[in-house]
Amino acid sequence: AKSGAGSAALPHVSRVNRDVGSSWSAPSRGRRGALLSLSRPYQSDPNFDPESILSKSTAAAGLCSWCLNIVRFYEVYCDVAPKRQALEE
Repeated sequence: AKSGAGSAALPHVSRVNRDVGSSWSAPSRGRRGALLSLSRPYQSDPNFDPESILSKSTAAAGLCSWCLNIVRFYEVYCDVAPKRQALEE
């Protein structure tokens, strides 16, 4: 039997597209902050998990994984960028 977690997460994946699309109209300086703040509820939702979504939709699981990974990449980038700049100086 398939778990209900994947079914519960699919609406979240659909809302990501809507939320991200609406945030692109924000000024470019605030765009990153707006996108990061939109991602927080999804990151903390236990149903927003690629493994649980995979049984329902491979594409949705891939999108979920990409969303989680791109936010993590940006967080690491923001941590490393000042250190990289300090090394150059």
